[in-house]
Amino acid sequence: MDSFSDSGELYSIRYQFYTNQHQKVTEYNLQDFSPENQLKVLEYQIRSTIELNLDASTLIENGRTIFPDDGNVFQLLQAWNDLNDFGTDDSTYFEDLKEAKFELQAILTTFYLIKFEKDFDQGIQFLNNYLENLNISTKYNEIEIFLVLIQLNSIKGNYSKVKTIFMQLNQFPDFVRDNIIYQIIESWYKSIQNGSENLNNCFYFYDEILNNSFNDDDLKGKIHNLLILFILNLQLKHYPESQEILKQIENLKLDNNENDIKIKDEEFDDLLANKITFDRLINFGNDSDKLLEELKNINSDHELIKDEEAKNELFDSIVSKYQTTPV
Repeated sequence: MDSFSDSGELYSIRYQFYTNQHQKVTEYNLQDFSPENQLKVLEYQIRSTIELNLDASTLIENGRTIFPDDGNVFQLLQAWNDLNDFGTDDSTYFEDLKEAKFELQAILTTFYLIKFEKDFDQGIQFLNNYLENLNISTKYNEIEIFLVLIQLNSIKGNYSKVKTIFMQLNQFPDFVRDNIIYQIIESWYKSIQNGSENLNNCFYFYDEILNNSFNDDDLKGKIHNLLILFILNLQLKHYPESQEILKQIENLKLDNNENDIKIKDEEFDDLLANKITFDRLINFGNDSDKLLEELKNINSDHELIKDEEAKNELFDSIVSKYQTTPV
């Protein structure tokens, strides 16, 4: 029986991990799972702990003891934990890594390239290089790689690449596509397709996740999923509904100030970027300059900031080209 299937013991924790219910993931007892699944459970719990901006060192050390033959996995997770805790990695683990040997190493190194090196193109290339060296049966079991590639190419506007990746996935056997990772991939793909039906299907998918699954402790995950609903409403031109979702997010941000598990300021960068878009759509951009300054303060390398700078440079070059020179 597939451990990730509806009747498998990893189904719930996998679903919760990939839908950003990280608090729930951390609450499982490792001993409640069969020995062959405990390493994957602990991986999810360590990654979820880091996502919650908490130190996962104790979990990692326990993992080294329980799984002495998987030291490479825990070396990787410790490097990722240190980066997120301290902003530096004394071991230069990710800087020194030229190619990935296993899926998690490929994914976390890509996240390092995006988050710390601010290099989307290199991150995409790193994942592509890893995929090129995989045989087809291994790809069937490592589709988180495809999820990250779909997300990064969508953010970069490489929509033809997104389509190519999605079409490749659709050639895989049915069992590969029968899980939450594929459903999220499909939602990202549909969100860039024309037509309200695709967008509405995406909206209902995330709305169902949010309303049927989340508990009060998973603030970060709630905000993440609400932001997706906000973006989909913008695409659907449902502006009053978008405004209502913004209010919900702002209320959750207030709850964050009183919560033991804090969301870092820089993690609100995508929220600010989409608030700028919304402001330009319904408010003639009256608050956009202020919001842009806020975005620059928390993430000066955000893709929206880069787009703004590129547009300003283009405008300046056009103005300069057609300026009248006094005789």
